[in-house]
Parts: sequence; C-alpha cells; structure tokens
Amino acid sequence: MFAHTLKKLRKILSWGVYQSIPEDDLLEKQRYKLFFTFSATCLLLCFAESFHALSFDIDASILATGLQTFAAIFLINYLALQKHRNLKLAYTVCLMTAFACVHLFNYYYGGIRNSGNFYFLFMIIATVIMLGNRQGWIMLGLSVVNQFYFYMISDKDWVQNVMATTESSLNQDFVFTYGLAVIAIAALSNSLGSSKNIVIEKITESQKTLAEKNKELSKLSLVASKTDSAVIITDSELRIKWTNDAFSRLTGYSAPEVAGRTPGDFLYTDSTDQDLVNYMNRRLASGKTFAGEMEEMKKNGQTFWAQFTATPIKNEDGSIKEFIFLQNDITLRKQSEQKIRTYLRDLEITNKELDEFAYIVSHDLKAPLHAISNLTEWIEEDMKGNFSEDTSANFNIIKSRVSRMEDLINGLLAFARANHKKGEKSSVDLNSYIQEIIELCPITENCTISFPSQLPVLYGDKIKFQQIFINLISNAIKYNDKKDIHITISAEENENEWVISVKDNGPGIDPRFHEKVFVIFQTLNPRDTVESTGVGLAIVKKIIEEEGGKIWIESTPGQGADFRFTWLKQPKPEMFEYDTTNQYQQTK
Repeated sequence: MFAHTLKKLRKILSWGVYQSIPEDDLLEKQRYKLFFTFSATCLLLCFAESFHALSFDIDASILATGLQTFAAIFLINYLALQKHRNLKLAYTVCLMTAFACVHLFNYYYGGIRNSGNFYFLFMIIATVIMLGNRQGWIMLGLSVVNQFYFYMISDKDWVQNVMATTESSLNQDFVFTYGLAVIAIAALSNSLGSSKNIVIEKITESQKTLAEKNKELSKLSLVASKTDSAVIITDSELRIKWTNDAFSRLTGYSAPEVAGRTPGDFLYTDSTDQDLVNYMNRRLASGKTFAGEMEEMKKNGQTFWAQFTATPIKNEDGSIKEFIFLQNDITLRKQSEQKIRTYLRDLEITNKELDEFAYIVSHDLKAPLHAISNLTEWIEEDMKGNFSEDTSANFNIIKSRVSRMEDLINGLLAFARANHKKGEKSSVDLNSYIQEIIELCPITENCTISFPSQLPVLYGDKIKFQQIFINLISNAIKYNDKKDIHITISAEENENEWVISVKDNGPGIDPRFHEKVFVIFQTLNPRDTVESTGVGLAIVKKIIEEEGGKIWIESTPGQGADFRFTWLKQPKPEMFEYDTTNQYQQTK
C-alpha cells in the first residue's frame, strides 16, 4: 500500500526532470528515484517527529522548529531541482539535511545513546548510490566524527535525553524509532528493489536485442565473407578497415596488405579516369552513394574493369562513420561491349558503302537502259511503221524489258534505303491515318475496304506505316482475281504487342510459297501476266523486323490471303553505351 502510494506521488511530482534523463541512462534514472524516495521519507519523518517532540514534558520547541525547518528544506530542495536541474547539487543538499536532522536529534535523545544514530547507515548507503563511492566515504567519515563528538559531550548538561524520564518513555522512544526505521528501510528497499528489477529487465531486454543483432550480424558476416562481390569497408578517410575473401581473389591482395591504405594507393592505374575518381570523392564527401565503372589494377600488374557502388554509413548526428564498397569484375562484359561498338562502326561503314554502291549501280545501269530506250524510239521513228509484225513485236518486248529492268533497279534502291528513309516518331492513330493512306493506293471501283474493329494507336514513323500499308493494300488489289474485291483491316491486342491484319478475298497463296513472297525480286505470277518487281513485300518485312515485329501469311489456295504482322506497344529500345559518369548516352 505504502509503495503504491509512493509510486503515485512520484508520478505526480516528478515533472520534467525525470523525463529529461535519457532512456538508456538507467543508473541516473534509478538515482533520481532513490532521491525522490529518500526526500519524501525524510520529509514525513521530520514532520512526524516534530509533532512527537511537542508532547515532551520539557521544552522541545527548538527541536520541533528545527525538524519542521528541515522538512521545508527537503520540499524546497526538490521543487528547486525542477528549475535548476542540477541533480548532484540536489542530492548533496538532501543528504546533508538528513545528516543535520540526526545531529539535532542527538542533542535531545541522549547524544551517543540515541537509537536514531542507526539512520546514519541509511545515509551512507544512499550517498554511495546517489553520489558515488568517494562521497560515500566522506559521509562515513562525517558519521564517525559525529559519533565521536557526541561520545565526548553526552555527559554535558546541554545534552538532554527526553526519553529518560520514565521507563515508558524509553519504551516509547524505541517503539517510535523502530517504527520510523521500518518505514525508512521499507521505502529504501522498495526503491532499490524496483531499481534492481528495472535494471534486470533492461539487461534481459538488451540481451535479447543483442542476441537478435548477433544473429543478423552472423548472417551479414556470412554473406559479406562468401559473396562473389568484393567488399571493402573503410573509415571516413577512406582508409581500409576490412576486406572479404572475394576482394583477395579479385585483386590478389590479402586483408593485412591493404589495411590502413586507401583504394587509390594501389588499385588505380595511369589509365584510370581521374575525373571520375574526383566526381566519386565529391559525392562520397557529401554523403551520397556513388555507382560507376572504373579500370583498376591487380597485384600482379594486370588491369581489369570493375563495376562498383560506394555507400556512406552515417552516425546518428549525420556525420560519416565509414564507407562500404562493392566491386565486381566486368572485364569480359567491357570487352564484349568494345567488340559490339567495333562491329557497329564497321556495320555503319558497310551500310554507307552499300548505299553508295546501290546508288552508283542504279545510276550506271540506268544510263545504258536510257540509251537502249532512246535507240529503239529513234529506230521506230526512222522506220515509220515499215516494220513487219514480228519486228514490231520484238521491239515492244525490248521496250517492256527495258522498263522492267528500270523498275527492278528502282526497287533495289528502295530496298537498300528502306531503313534510312526515316521521319519523326510519334503516336499514330491508325483509324484516321489509314484513310489518308488509302487515298494514295490504286483503289478500283469494285474494291471495298472495311474495318470491323477499332484500330489501335501505334508509336512509330508515319513514313514506315505508309510504306507497309500501301504495299499490302496494293498487292491485295493487284493480285485479286474476284469480280468484287474485299479487303479487311483489323487488329488484335496481345500482352506486349498488337497484331494487325490485312485480309483479302483473292486467290490465296499456297503454304509452300508463304516465305518466298517476302524474298526480294521473288514473284508468284509470271511478270508478263502481272507486272511486279517483287520488292514491295521484302521492304515491308525489313521495316517490321527492324522495329522488333514479325510478318507472316495465313492463307490456303482459293480462300484469300491474310497478311498479319506484329507491332510492339512499347518502342524497341535503342542501343545504349555506358558512360563512366554513371549516365547512359544513346549511340547515334
């Protein structure tokens, strides 16, 4: 009951001082609790004893007044602490007031014969706990001096014993002292017991937390030690504190060889990008993570490329405590990238040479064709219709073959330049754009084009869409053998792409020729029957595959032909080249 009341009183009066003590400072918190308990107990004892003194037969007004004054000091000292918050000063005032209180008792309770001298034991214990061992020894010394002093003066007239008047008074003194001692011991024991339980609870909690952290540290240590990535831990000045086995395997350096050195002392070479190193150091100094690629050197002098990240670890106040580096050997990848870049440059040169070749060939071939065409016209004009029927037929064949040859040359040039004729890419709504394309196609009166489903919005080059649909629609009309031509354009949606269909009601295509029709200069009909270069579908296939799609035919003879191709919802990613400043630049 007493402990519960004291606990509630402490909660009411503790105010902000106790809350201001850091949670992890358990010792100071327990000292404060003991100070509160000791102050409250002494305050009650002084008041109780002051009223008891008034019942004495002799004049004890000085004793009563002194005890009430000490009670006021205990209260004022506690309240003043809430303002100045000097714990050590408050503890000292409290203990010295208690000492003065017992000293005053001795003048009225028989000096050395005062049973209340045992209170000095409580003061010594409280002093050791609240102020430390040194102050505890001082309190012990003062107690011994006090006892010796009263031993010497106890027989003097000015030392009284208010309890020596009657036998019952002595009994009353021992009972009262016993009662107060029990209260003091109970209060002190309760405080120490509560403190002990709290400390044990905190220690147990800390042990559990430490055990969990040790488990996590064991896992992290296992990962850091066994991972294939080289791990370097440095201090805030980049001096190496720890490396794992993978670092030794990668660089050839053991942990003791590099301890205390910075990575730049032995890993960087003359070919290491110093601008990148400076950029990294600036980011790390500002507390930011850095990721990049750098050429480094092994212990045996062999260079290698490392991809790494550097992460700063900060203290609670925001200052940098250490850095963690993770490195991986990417030499093979860099060599592959260099080969790819070389291949791309060679391919670009080859494509340019092919373009020039196609232009030269087309120009050089067209010149004699024009000459042949002009000669035949001049001969016809000179003969003025004097040709025989066979001769006229042969001249017409010559002109037809010259015209076909010119178309083939133009087709070759168009195929070579199919992927170089580019416009700006944008979102294209096929529902409206195909209407514009249809106007460019050779639509006959007996031809109808329908759209049974909503067409999608595709991202791409309008010029390429125009080439695709003009060729597909023109072929569907050109090779149709029906009186009424029907062409259907539709779309189906898949997860990552659209499937576009251009279907006709023509004669169909035998499955044996489904691949052949996409080969340049290949036609299924004799050129004397249907004039064609065999280039259009080859261009369509080239454009679609360049954009990451594919084209195929679904057809059987007599059932029409369905030309279907896919177009990605997301544009095909361009080729990128890694920049050592941790940025990506698109290769042109």
